[in-house]
Amino acid sequence: MPERLWKIEEKDIEKSSVFWNMVSSGLNSVISMILLWFVTRVNSVADAGIFSLGFSTSQMMLTIGNYGMRNYQVTDIREKYSMRIYLASRIVTNAIMMVFVLVFIRIEGYTFEKALITILLCLLKATDAFDDIYGGYYQKQGRLDISGKMMSLRIFIYVAAFCICLILSNNLVAGCLTAIIVSAVVLCFLVASTRAVVVIEKPEFNWKKIAALLYECFPLCISAFLLIYMGNAPKYAIDSYLTMSEQAYYTYLFMPCFVTNLFVGFVLQPLLVRLSKFWLHREYRKFLKVCVVIFIIALAVSGVIVAAGGFLGCQILSIVFGVPLVQYRDVLIVLLIGGAFFAFAVIEQVILTVMRRQIWLLAGFIMASITAYAVSDPLVRSRDLLGAGYAYTVSAGVLFLTLLVMILLFLYKEKKRNERL
Repeated sequence: MPERLWKIEEKDIEKSSVFWNMVSSGLNSVISMILLWFVTRVNSVADAGIFSLGFSTSQMMLTIGNYGMRNYQVTDIREKYSMRIYLASRIVTNAIMMVFVLVFIRIEGYTFEKALITILLCLLKATDAFDDIYGGYYQKQGRLDISGKMMSLRIFIYVAAFCICLILSNNLVAGCLTAIIVSAVVLCFLVASTRAVVVIEKPEFNWKKIAALLYECFPLCISAFLLIYMGNAPKYAIDSYLTMSEQAYYTYLFMPCFVTNLFVGFVLQPLLVRLSKFWLHREYRKFLKVCVVIFIIALAVSGVIVAAGGFLGCQILSIVFGVPLVQYRDVLIVLLIGGAFFAFAVIEQVILTVMRRQIWLLAGFIMASITAYAVSDPLVRSRDLLGAGYAYTVSAGVLFLTLLVMILLFLYKEKKRNERL
């Protein structure tokens, strides 16, 4: 029975939470690579280009569905909003997400096939959004292990269903539809089975509270959206000036960029509640110590990844995807450096959220997005894929530096305020 998955000795919960958070974060980070690999091998590089662009857009739209709410939800120690409100708000944000998708593909002038694949992948991401809100609830109850197990099982099953369908049909649309149905059914089944260990609540459409929650998380939503746009801007420039095959090549090279972010997630998620308590109780020395440790780990990991990627990355990616990528070594190194800046910025985003300074995130993300918008087209036109790599890294660097300055200023201000008390 699935209920047995969630029952565990109390002394083993923390260890299990760390393990399953690593597994789920790992799966979530490599899912695009796995799906793209199958599309490349079973269909073609051109189909892989269409799929990769649609998947990138769906990830950007997922930020509207998630609404930047996970970290806020988990750090809502004083229970300002109930799970019933969080769940109702997720239904609302998913509806908004799908409206945005339709508007986006209309503005971009996508072909029917490209538009359909994008819409279907966004519907698949809607199931991720519901998984995320339940995951935040379990994490807040001290059961991050449930969140990790649920995400891992759901991803594994729907990815397997997508791949089997694609092998049998060679049809991207059929594969996406199968993945959506399987993901939704598995999620509902697993959530229902957790009733044995936690209380499962129904959504409460208290529109006043929902509006207040959406208002508070709006800066987080916009920030997350702009963060993904910043990474996608070079891909949209490639869509305008290069071929679908080159779009796929860029996506292959872009895959390792999130490895640093993956390792950061392993460390960061289990520490979120602890960070919030340190800040709430004004234990600033402990708060700073944890933040410094996270940054040191991220810096060390990123250094190893950039060095290893420059030495063997293209050879490994060429073998994995079955296409020649060795000539793009410079592009990969530039992208890996940009990926390190991106991971540092994600850490800074979490820190500012814990400090409840999320409104200020907007300034950083707006600056980085304007940079990405301004430099992507000219750099891709003049330097092809290397230009796309430069565009991503420059905008990620701008974001990192802007958020770092904000954090230092707020810490200094908080220190001065405490000295006056």
